[in-house]
Amino acid sequence: MNRIPAVVEAIEANHELHRITLDAGGERFVVITLELGDEFSLGAEVNISFKSTHVALAKGLQGEVTISNRIEVVVVRISENELLTEIELQSRAGNFTSLITTEALRRTGLREGDGVIALMKASDLYLSTV
Repeated sequence: MNRIPAVVEAIEANHELHRITLDAGGERFVVITLELGDEFSLGAEVNISFKSTHVALAKGLQGEVTISNRIEVVVVRISENELLTEIELQSRAGNFTSLITTEALRRTGLREGDGVIALMKASDLYLSTV
């Protein structure tokens, strides 16, 4: 499980649905959640958690996409196995990993040192207190 420290910048609510905007080292993250405890208020220090399998990678991305979280990253390390490959990524928010198929690694031609975009749906991120 990836974990990135962040600060709550904005909270929008509509009934039980909440859209939280966060700053993590100068990167903007958005989280959508149904329940939001009182400890998650403006200025609160939190952790953003997400699974490596919920991080898609885009090389040469152009145009708009509907995914809220688009983070510029650099590929630091590639651990290739027969079916799955773990990619360690470095961003202004901190390091985290993506788990992709080895077929996707070969198809995209990703290499250590490449700059790519990490894509994460707002509903795939979780918040916890520090």
